[in-house]
Amino acid sequence: MRRVRVRRSHEQGARGRRCALRVLCVLGLATLPLAAQESSREERTEEGGEAPVYGKTPHDVIPYRAFQEPYRQFFDSVVEFRGTGRGENKENEADEVRIGFMGPLGEAPDADLGQQMLDGVRLALEQANATGGYKGKAYKLIVRPDMGLWGATSNEMASFRWEDDALAVIGSIDGANTHIALRVALKTQTVMVNTGDTDPTLTETNIPWLIRTIADDRQQGYALAHHIFREIGLKRVVAFRVNDRYGRVGIAEFRDAARRLKRPLRMELRWTRGDRDFTAALDRIAQLKPDGIVLWGNAYDAAAVVREIRRRRREDPESTLPGRIFGCDRLASATFLKEAGSDANGVVAAATFDPTGGDPAYLKFVEAFGERFGHDPDAYAAHGYDGAKVLIGAIEEAGMNRIRIRDVLYGLGHYEGVTGPIEFDTTLNDVGPVFLATVEGGRLVYRPAAFRKAAAAQPVDKPYRALAASPPVLRAPARARREETGSYRIGAFFPLDDAGRSALRGLQMAMADDAARHGDDRAIELVYRDARGAWGSGASGLNELVFDEDVLAVIGSTERRGTHLAAMLAAKFHFPLVVLHGGDPSVTAIPLPWVFVVGTSAPAWDSHFSERFE
Repeated sequence: MRRVRVRRSHEQGARGRRCALRVLCVLGLATLPLAAQESSREERTEEGGEAPVYGKTPHDVIPYRAFQEPYRQFFDSVVEFRGTGRGENKENEADEVRIGFMGPLGEAPDADLGQQMLDGVRLALEQANATGGYKGKAYKLIVRPDMGLWGATSNEMASFRWEDDALAVIGSIDGANTHIALRVALKTQTVMVNTGDTDPTLTETNIPWLIRTIADDRQQGYALAHHIFREIGLKRVVAFRVNDRYGRVGIAEFRDAARRLKRPLRMELRWTRGDRDFTAALDRIAQLKPDGIVLWGNAYDAAAVVREIRRRRREDPESTLPGRIFGCDRLASATFLKEAGSDANGVVAAATFDPTGGDPAYLKFVEAFGERFGHDPDAYAAHGYDGAKVLIGAIEEAGMNRIRIRDVLYGLGHYEGVTGPIEFDTTLNDVGPVFLATVEGGRLVYRPAAFRKAAAAQPVDKPYRALAASPPVLRAPARARREETGSYRIGAFFPLDDAGRSALRGLQMAMADDAARHGDDRAIELVYRDARGAWGSGASGLNELVFDEDVLAVIGSTERRGTHLAAMLAAKFHFPLVVLHGGDPSVTAIPLPWVFVVGTSAPAWDSHFSERFE
């Protein structure tokens, strides 16, 4: 174990060591060190290969992978629901199976995506009804709009449960509203199948009522980071995103991956949704002369940014704006191609699935969708269709019982949908394959995103620092003190009960003995305050010792409450604290470089001292 020294100023060391050693030698405690107990850590082993990594995170973007294995892995098991209600059966009470849909519709932001998702869900339910529904009961879709208001979202979710009696809800797209809806789902015990929100934090809430059937921004960010920094080898990259939750949360995983690949973003700028004047932002970007730019926002805004960058480069051949443009999955859409026109050529976007792979199931879905709605489906329609099919399968297996439906969904590990294989991790998030789509000749050309693995960190037997085994390091300037004249002053902070009075008398004896042995040196003066009373009065007493009496150090207390109070103020005001209440391990649970504990075991009594004390 590496030793860590406590750094002290020369002035503090000269006074503090000399004064403390004189007092501790008198008490017979100079050789008693701070107790250090090294907690044992059970090493986690995996059989047959590497340990599973949350979110299928590539090894070279795992946080701190080059330094230390974590003490604990989060999201390593599926969250259970331990409530009652699995025995209820309402099949005889209902004449139809009601499923709710929530998404942006009408005039709401991203209404075009919400309508596509709704059409995909509607097609899946109509196909199920065409084959007899659930035991002769038709599936009925209850549609409620997601208008982008938190209060409205919670009200709509409550209405799904108490007014519509929906067994489950599919939706939505907006991250903030979906988070709110999920909290209501927890209270109403209504399972949600999310098919459009790519917020990585959505499934990390440990609320056991949600599954997601679309690749999130974490998977997209990893795919873009490895393509940009590993495959192409760019070094100077900037990010330009929409100034809302979608842009803020979406770019975060890419930004973290870039930093861990040793290519931190040179700049991150924002635009307001609907902006069309990007002059100021692009001027700042041009000053950095970046190799590439990553866009994170809706297709309309991103297309406007791309058009402006291309225009500037055409008009000024010496422009330092980047020619390489990358983006999130919203750019892998027909809307982006239409809005950006020929300027879209060369743009590379993350994609949640490959619609050009020739999968028979997808081709059949496209044909049925076109016949029903008169236009081709986009990615949100396909993911909505898959989410509805997953939910229908769970209802057919579990029956009309919300909790059993949840149990079936949470037992899924894999599902083959029209978007390809859906692989669920322990948070029921889709971590299946993601793709990169490059615009070539006005169309999207897809290929699988390949993550290049780097070597994992070498396992170590012990952490590089164990808190209980190495004293904490002081990294703060010494507290300014008044000019020293007269005696050294040591503070005592005890409750003046029987134990406190005994400790105080022992200290007074030590002071007297020290004065007899060091008569020519400056004397040590003992100043005490009573630790009894409310915390406020105790804190006032300690403040008086440190600031009014200007003590060098404090000894105390003999009981738990006063000891913890003194420890907090010692860390705040920077004075050494010698604790006599050594029976409480929580005193040193938080390593503070000002707290030293003595009296952790029964001392070997000096009979001569006992006689003198009596």
